[in-house]
Amino acid sequence: MNQLTTFKKVYLFLIGCLLCFSANSSAFGQITITNNDMPSAGDTIRKSTNFTTNGVDYTLTGENYNWDFSGLTSLIQTVDTFASVGSVPFFYQLVFIPNLVANLAQKYSDIDTIPDIEIVDPYRFFKNSSSSFNDVGIAVTINSLPIPLKYDSPDIVYVFPVGYGNSDSCNSSLDLSLAGIGYIGIDRKRVNHVDGWGTLETPNGTFDVIRQKSEVFEEDTIYIDSIGFGFAINREYIEYKWIGNNHGIPLLQVTEEGLVVTVQYIDSIRNPVTAVPETLATGTRMQVVPNPVSHNTRLKLDLQNSSRVELDIFNLSGVKVADVFSGIMSAGYHEIPVDNFTRHLPKGIYIVQFKTEKHLINQKLIIP
Repeated sequence: MNQLTTFKKVYLFLIGCLLCFSANSSAFGQITITNNDMPSAGDTIRKSTNFTTNGVDYTLTGENYNWDFSGLTSLIQTVDTFASVGSVPFFYQLVFIPNLVANLAQKYSDIDTIPDIEIVDPYRFFKNSSSSFNDVGIAVTINSLPIPLKYDSPDIVYVFPVGYGNSDSCNSSLDLSLAGIGYIGIDRKRVNHVDGWGTLETPNGTFDVIRQKSEVFEEDTIYIDSIGFGFAINREYIEYKWIGNNHGIPLLQVTEEGLVVTVQYIDSIRNPVTAVPETLATGTRMQVVPNPVSHNTRLKLDLQNSSRVELDIFNLSGVKVADVFSGIMSAGYHEIPVDNFTRHLPKGIYIVQFKTEKHLINQKLIIP
């Protein structure tokens, strides 16, 4: 593996660590979120992940609002694990000084998929106080070299108490220089707005919640010493978080970046979806089976009512790369083979967009 490829992979891993994690109106009124509702050392919280809301418009909000995400399904399950800063590798503690710089650490799994690169002990660090919950940085050990990355100014995830109508913003940045290899820099602006409260329904139950919308504007910079070349990537993404009392992380979080939508919610142990039943549930839905794509992959569509339908495939830059179908489709169950539309496409991740007169559904499609 050449030095440029290695550095890019390490860079993408670090960016992924920074983005990972991301995380009740009652009959008596809206709730309030404080630092006591954040995770604590020793907590383990199970999450389910998918890449579709099954047609639910996650942007809608308001006072005393009911968000019904009870139809979500689990594609992937993970467990968030939190630890004390005093329990992490000693070199990390020299930067994220326990109880001064950080008082909570989130443990991630070691990475063993990059040839010739050993990445172990990845952690994300937080400072939870009575006034705010801050993301203060990450740390990893790459080929036995501990690399702590601390924000110059913390990324303020929540300002307490979190209450309806509150707004705040912050700027944060970090830098990483590896002698003889290169440089990574991240400049981020976060704008938070608490734009709703009410009741949230998920497959795990019904909860009183406050909703916070966070718009994030970020510039990631990379420079490779050996070739004297660098570039910057500008990113914009939105995090929608439904937060309840005493749950640690958001009960539900939808992250939108371009056409890619990632849905994560607190859940119980389930069998992740590895196949799709031949008979889909009632309602307007779309499934891609099997995925990653093979020669017999089908788009499985279920239309509640007859409607004009547009089916298109986009790349992750939002450029349409294939027209699958456009026209009137009758109510009921339909299958459309996708091989004719994907065989010419390069390997990678794409988005299938299913648009009706009343629904817009995006599904991730992987071409191996």
